[in-house]
Amino acid sequence: MAHGVFRSDLMSGTDIAADLVSVKYMGAGSTETAIDNGCVVKLDSLMTGEREVWKGVTPAANTSLSDIAIIGSEEVMYDERKKNLDEFENEAGVIARGYIPRSRNIFSVTKDSLNIGTGVTPAVGYVVELMAGVKLNVVAAATSNSTVVGKIIAIETAGRYTYYVIKIN
Repeated sequence: MAHGVFRSDLMSGTDIAADLVSVKYMGAGSTETAIDNGCVVKLDSLMTGEREVWKGVTPAANTSLSDIAIIGSEEVMYDERKKNLDEFENEAGVIARGYIPRSRNIFSVTKDSLNIGTGVTPAVGYVVELMAGVKLNVVAAATSNSTVVGKIIAIETAGRYTYYVIKIN
């Protein structure tokens, strides 16, 4: 199974430390759960006993963009047999790196981080929005009662990966 790959093309968190957060993904609320890079979590609260590690939970479709973090950890794989970026997963219980989305930031993800409906072929100009889940939803036009994250501004191939370049509104 391939996992999502994230590229922080023009994310403010690469230069502004305040736009980076440490997150432990807790699924629906209390269970440590694995998560792919390029997925999103809702920042719920600081973990008990921590002053910098946030509890990340599954967002709803209408979660405010200001409460979201895009997961983008460094791909450090301890299993020597794993060599490709799409073999990396943020394991359950491990603290992941999250980027706070800011207007005009740009990032890229592979299709494994996206929810692409049956019969939908993502194209430049398509809308990327939140859904009830950690994957970003790709649609031709915004869905009512969903928070729009941004739009696909390019589709790029780099080596074996096809990236969907997303500009945040």
